[in-house]
Amino acid sequence: MLVYIREAHPDSVLFIPDSGKEVLKKITQTESADKRVENAEICLTALKLSLPTVIDREDNKANIAYSGWPDRMVVVGVDGRIAYRGDPGPKGFKPQEVEEWLKRLPKS
Repeated sequence: MLVYIREAHPDSVLFIPDSGKEVLKKITQTESADKRVENAEICLTALKLSLPTVIDREDNKANIAYSGWPDRMVVVGVDGRIAYRGDPGPKGFKPQEVEEWLKRLPKS
């Protein structure tokens, strides 16, 4: 699942799809849960992602707990503890490394 945290690059201007065409939109820092939902939807659309997504609340507890900024891949075990923590992105954002790690897990 993707956890959308506070905006890493506030005031960025990006081309995003809107009503079938690409438009420029300024991505502002999030000041409310509603704004985070809006930015998360833009992120998913712009990156053509389709995965379950949640937002971190304004208190940023998920970001703090998982060191999520700017991006990071984390696997949480069934016991609720971090089982795998990737390096910070963008250089540490390695989906294939996580996939290989998951494949090495014992089958139960």
